[in-house]
Amino acid sequence: MNEHFTEDGFLITDSLDTNFNRAMPSSVKFYVEVSGSMNGFFRANKPTQFKSDVWNVLNSFSSLAPNVSILTNDGSQGATLLLGDFRTNMNTGAFISSASTKVPLMLQTIIENLNTDAGEVAVLISDMKYSPVGAAAPSVLMSQYTTDINGIIGRFGKAISIIGATSDYLDKGGNEVCKRSPYYFVILGEQENVAEIRNYISLLLKKKGHLVDNIESGFNYGHPDYSFGISNKCYQFENEPTFIGYEEADDVDTCTIKLKVPLENYRWLMADENIFRDALKVRSLYGSTVNIGKIDIDVKDVTGSDKQLNREATATIDLKIFNMPTDSEVIEWNLELPITNYALFNEFFDEADDENDPNKSYSVLDFLTGIFQGGVVTHDMKPNYILVSKND
Repeated sequence: MNEHFTEDGFLITDSLDTNFNRAMPSSVKFYVEVSGSMNGFFRANKPTQFKSDVWNVLNSFSSLAPNVSILTNDGSQGATLLLGDFRTNMNTGAFISSASTKVPLMLQTIIENLNTDAGEVAVLISDMKYSPVGAAAPSVLMSQYTTDINGIIGRFGKAISIIGATSDYLDKGGNEVCKRSPYYFVILGEQENVAEIRNYISLLLKKKGHLVDNIESGFNYGHPDYSFGISNKCYQFENEPTFIGYEEADDVDTCTIKLKVPLENYRWLMADENIFRDALKVRSLYGSTVNIGKIDIDVKDVTGSDKQLNREATATIDLKIFNMPTDSEVIEWNLELPITNYALFNEFFDEADDENDPNKSYSVLDFLTGIFQGGVVTHDMKPNYILVSKND
């Protein structure tokens, strides 16, 4: 019939890639940055949301990550602590520091010690405020920061996801000076493993009301996954993306295909209806009119039989087809992911000019710019096809 379907209405799948599937890594290497700008999270014998959430994350992955590595002033790996020892040090103020934050060196250290071929994932917990104080020509280093990140992540060549979180922030006297101070979980590894860890950590933060958003790069999702609901004025042929018995009508009561697209593989911003509607691209190949009607997005955070947290998110779209000039039509659809949309982070990026301001994420926008300017690339997704026929 055409290059996408056989004459019998079966999708030609030889050229389609395997669908993207998330997978739990074999192990997780956690790193925590200790620097002066992090002190407000670590005050001795004072509870903070940071302490609670970080311990919740570490404890949840204890079977995959029995210890935590501390990153030192020069960015190299310092002490490696068992989880219990880390919690004691975190709670009692042992991590109070006057060190500066050298993000490029931290990333280089983490990547050099990461074996992605063995299924390892690294997670850095940091406020990501780059402050090369004490280095030669610090102002010059700041001007080169975006380029440095571009090179480091580009050479790494794997997936990266950044989860934004918030916590109260305390001064030396233990008094709250900021209710929503931002910090980040930076996840590095193979894309299937990074996506799984991203979802899990994001769920833990969301349950506490401390999740900002997640953003990522270095993914190749292939074709969007999909299924179908009950159609109107046409019916599905077997389990194929083929609909027969098309009935011509106006655009109010016309042939309507209910397309269901699971969203849990992608960054969570895709579950926003307006973002998803902008991302969904649909066109007919032979001249019929195709309209995107109602979109329903259902998000559920569930605990599975294995006691693991899982995110389920599905978009259900009404695709309305009418004015079909021939006996059949092929609909092409795809998703253009909002790769560089950081709207939910803007409150922390706008006017982030002071590295000592706990309300802002100084230099983090430069970090993201380095990633997106060719450091690692999220590939364009590949289109799917739906055949609609007037014949039964």
